[in-house]
This record gives sequence, C-alpha cells and structure tokens, in this order.
Amino acid sequence: MVSDRQVPPRRVFLSHTSELRRFPGGRSFVAAAESAVARAGDAVTDMAYFPARDQKPAEVCQEAVRAAEVLVLIAGFRYGSPVRDRPELSYTELEHETAEQSGIPRLVFLLGPDTDGPAEMFRDLAHGPRQEAFRERLADSGVMTATVTSPAGLETALLHALTTLPRPDTPPTPATAAGGAGGVVGVRRVWTIPARTRQFTGRTDMLAELASTLQASGSVVVAVTGMGGVGKTTTAIEYAHRHRDGFDIAWWVPAEDPTLIPDHLHTLACALGLAGRADPAGVGVARLLAELPRRERWLVVFDNAEDPDAVAGFLPDGPGQVLITSRNPDWRRVAEPVGIRELPREESVALLRHLAPALGVRDAGRVAAAVGDLPLALTQAGGLLGDTALDPDTYLRLLAERAETVLDQEPGGGYPRSVTASWAVAFDRLADDEPTALEVLTLVAWCGPEPVPITLFTDTPDALPTPLRQVADPLVLTRATGMMSRRGMATVTPHSISAHRVPAALLRSRTRHDAISDGWGAIVVRLLRAAAPEGSPWNNPGVWPRWHQLLPHVLAATDPARRLDQVPEQVAWLLDRAATYRQTRGEPHAALPLFHRAHTLDRERLGDDHPDTLTSANNLALDLRALGEHQQARTLDEDTLTRSRRVLGDDHPSTLTSAGNLALDLRALGEHQQARTLHEDTLTR
Repeated sequence: MVSDRQVPPRRVFLSHTSELRRFPGGRSFVAAAESAVARAGDAVTDMAYFPARDQKPAEVCQEAVRAAEVLVLIAGFRYGSPVRDRPELSYTELEHETAEQSGIPRLVFLLGPDTDGPAEMFRDLAHGPRQEAFRERLADSGVMTATVTSPAGLETALLHALTTLPRPDTPPTPATAAGGAGGVVGVRRVWTIPARTRQFTGRTDMLAELASTLQASGSVVVAVTGMGGVGKTTTAIEYAHRHRDGFDIAWWVPAEDPTLIPDHLHTLACALGLAGRADPAGVGVARLLAELPRRERWLVVFDNAEDPDAVAGFLPDGPGQVLITSRNPDWRRVAEPVGIRELPREESVALLRHLAPALGVRDAGRVAAAVGDLPLALTQAGGLLGDTALDPDTYLRLLAERAETVLDQEPGGGYPRSVTASWAVAFDRLADDEPTALEVLTLVAWCGPEPVPITLFTDTPDALPTPLRQVADPLVLTRATGMMSRRGMATVTPHSISAHRVPAALLRSRTRHDAISDGWGAIVVRLLRAAAPEGSPWNNPGVWPRWHQLLPHVLAATDPARRLDQVPEQVAWLLDRAATYRQTRGEPHAALPLFHRAHTLDRERLGDDHPDTLTSANNLALDLRALGEHQQARTLDEDTLTRSRRVLGDDHPSTLTSAGNLALDLRALGEHQQARTLHEDTLTR
C-alpha cells in the first residue's frame, strides 16, 4: 500500500468564468477554491496558469483539462465566452465536456440564487438563457456535488469532496536522484507559474538584470518593487517562462496574506514527497527549507508580499532562486531590491497598437499619456479600444469624467483584477491602517501630476481642513508618508510627494462627492492660494522658483472641469498670477487662456467696473499685445481706460497704467501722434 506521504498531489483543474476570480470583493470564489485544493494537498491549474501557446484557444483549453486528474466546475450565472469554432458552447461547457469524454472525475458546484455579490455576477444580457440551460443540465447530470452561496461554503464543500474522492494507486515519484545537465533524473517536474501574457512588451533590460542577479553564485533573493499595476507580477512570470528550461521546480506563492504562505509551501513539500497531506504545515515547511539548499534548478516566487519581516522566515537558501514582487520598496535587509517603473512611451504605444491595431501612433500616445504608461491600465485600455467601438476621444473623455468606471473593466492579459479593484483594496487598507496617510494621498491626487512640495503641508496648515492640520507635525507627516511609500502608493522624497496619474484619478473619482469642507478641489485651491508668493511674478525673479514648483498644481487645481463655485476669488487670483508667471518667462501663448479665464471670472463675480476686473483686463490686453494681437489689445485697453477714469479718476495709478498700455497699442498700430499725446498726458500726471 502506498503511504500517505508518498502519494503525489493530484492536478485539479478549476473551471469558471472570469468574474468569479474577482468577486466577492473581500475573497473571491476562485480564491476559496484554490485554498481548498491546497489544503487537500493537491495542485491547482486553470487557464490562468496555462502557458501561452500558438494553438487555437479551444485546443489549449482541452489539452489543459486532459492533463488534469480532477475537474472542479464552479457554475455561476454568467455564460462566459463562446468557443470560437463551436459558438454553441462556452469554454466552461467545453471543459466539462472534455472531462466527461476523458473519464476525468468532475466535481460541480452551482452558485445558489441567494448568493451575495454585485450585479455583474448575475447579469448576462447576451447569453443568460444559455447559462440557465447549462445549469439545468448540470443539475440533472448526476455529478453535481453541492449548491453553495459563499466562498467559505465553497471551500468547505470542495475540501470535503476532494478528501473523500478516491485516489488512483500511483507509485511514488523519487524525490531525488543522480542529476545531469538536463536536470534531475527521475524527478517529476513541478510547475505552478501562471501563464505568461501574450501582451507582454519590452522590459528587456529589466529581465536581463533579473537574470544576472538571480543567477549569480551564492544565495540571492531579488525583490521586484513598484506601484500597483506597473507589471511586477507579469515581469516575474515572464522571467520564469523565459528560463523554464533551467528549472525542475518552479513554485508560485501568493504572499499578500503571510498567514497563508505556510500552506502554499507545505503543498510544494507534498509535491516533492517531503511531507504528507496529513502532516502539519509547519512540518512540511521545515522539511522543504532544509531540502531546497541541497538541490539546484528551482525557483520560488513570493508574489505581492508586503512585509519583509513576515516573509523573511520562509525564504529558502540557494543554490536555487527566490523572487519576490512587492509594492514596498524597503527590502534591502532580506533581498536585493530591483525597482520597476512605468513602460517607456514607445513600448506603451507598441502595446496599445498590438491590442488595438486600428489605433494610430498619435492617438496611442495620447492614451498612454492619460494612463501614465501603467501596464495594467494600458492592457485594459487596449482591450477596450480593440474590442469595442470606443474611439480614443471618447475613451479619454470618459477616463477624465468617470475614471472608476472606465478602469473597472475586465483587464484581460492574465491580470486577476481590474485597475479600479486593485487600487480600491489598497485604498481601503490604507484607510484602516493609517487614515491620515490616505487623506494626505487624496490631497496629493487633487494636485497636479508633478511632485507636490512637502512645504505645501507644513508651511500653511491653517489652509488645511481641521483633521489634516496635524500633518504640520513632522512626526505625523513622516508616519503618513512612510506608510504610503512602503505600500507603493506614492513616491516620497525629503522634499516632495507624487502620485501616479492612474491612482490619482481613481482617488479623485472616489472622493469627488466627499462631504469634507467644500470638497477636495476647493481645499487644494485655498491651500495653493495660501502657499503662493504675494508679490507679482512680473519682473520679479525672486518668486520664480516658488512659482515653478506650484504652477502644475495651480493648473490642475483650476481646471475648468472642476466645480469650484465655493472659491471663485482664489481661482481668479491664481489664474492671473500663473498667467503672469508664464508670460514673464516667455510663454504668452500658454498665458492667454489663463488671463482670459481670470478676466471672465472677475467680470462674472465683481462686474466690469470693479478695480480687480480692470486689473485683469489690463493684464489680458498686455498678453494680447505680446502675441501681436494689437487691435484686440487696443479695443480692450480703450474700454478699460474709459472705465478706470470714471471709477478711479484720471490720476489713479491704475488709470495711468491703462493709459500707458493703450499708448503702446497705438504705437504698434502706427498711430504715433495719438500715442505721443497720450504718453505726454500720462507723464504729466
């Protein structure tokens, strides 16, 4: 009789539609099923873990099912994608059919009608009747195991079904044997690396750096670090597949929850014959960590780890390879960190045009810029633009207006979560662990995409809402920024904080209707007004460095698309001063729309005769003259001078400024005598 320890794990194929990998939000049905399979001592596979092939999808799907020893079907309410060559079948039906024809045991779980979840789990406008018919056939097939309504219920039922399902009498596979150049002789290859994405683009230098570092002599652990969606996981997967011939063991450990790491490593120990399913997880982990240093040709990937201290005790010593992916940049104590950033623009454009071939280079560049070259967002955008009738202009407009909805579409490309879902989890955790950090990050998100000066928080605390004034305390700010940095949610330097365009857009969308004060947009306007130098930037180089820092945030904060009815005075002031700064540094074209908006706001708020309106009219006319629009400048200056004389008097400095401006217009238009007469009168006064 084969002992429990010697029986290798079964390959269990999970069949399901994609939404069950994402829902419910806290813990999905697929995550619960994967946990049950691991607890039973078996190995999970589904199409997300199957390597990309140059075969038809249906053939790849059937091959994956036939390679399994058990099929687990989770049947929800959505039909999924029809098979390209057999449109009367969905892929889940094809997987069930293949298992039935191959004599593979089938464990079927129907989600009950009282299952909790969002509407997306239940609504299928295209193929709802087909799915109901399929569910009815499953219920009558004689192989249904249970009806479940929650991930916890599925995990319990599936674990029971797997542990009671008879196992074939399979002779043990030797765990060790004499090895040669082609690998260890007699050792069954163990591979749980997810499928590589066909859309993977670029990263040549990054992959070369990984290979050089991981394949160095000695025990090397590498941590690939970067923000969410930047491609850490897909890069690790691509590395493993490119070097697959160098590994007899390649094991994927989801490490977001460190309490589950022992179970995943115990499953590997069982696969290698080092422990049995009935052994405690700690036993399997201990034997595995003792065994791996005696072996070569292995790779263990800890994906999405957060806390170095929580993972350090599970990292095996070489001569194999350990790869970690993490948002946290601070791994130097236990690993060699390798930072990964957004794609270069040319690679972003190439990826978008691969996914949406009809997209032109210019439009691809606009979309890439809007999503900040973030690979996950690029994949999602490319899928939308390639698979729907959405044009680039509409996509960009929707992204600006409804970022949460646009970025919550199915990402494809092997990504388990949408951009919105991925960042929503991160935001919620930050809110639970350090609410002040989330508020600071939100304020940064409502600024521009450039680094936000730390002094914006520390030098003008009275302009902040009451709950945020505590960040003027260096210790509070250090704790908040440290948390953001460790979680890869912002780039923090001693002098600035910056957030990527995509999470910033999601935070703005998430907080657009917050009750705090008059809204985050108004808060940022007040803060910038308080932080801006009082002296005019015109011919005043001393304030230019500060305006250089603040300009991108002033432009973002005063965007016409934002609702800023509560702070029109501050908006007009910021626009006028920002325009003056741009004009004085030689950018009259860029200054013109800002001067126009400042003048319009003053007229609407104060009327045509108010001194502030007359000043903004003078400034607008000055910029028109700099652009060679002399007749427009003359018309505006004549009106301004008439109003100034009536409201302020002939000798008021503002009136004399208007007179001097009009004289310059007249001279530019060739009316030299009129210009001279006006100048003489102004000089006399």
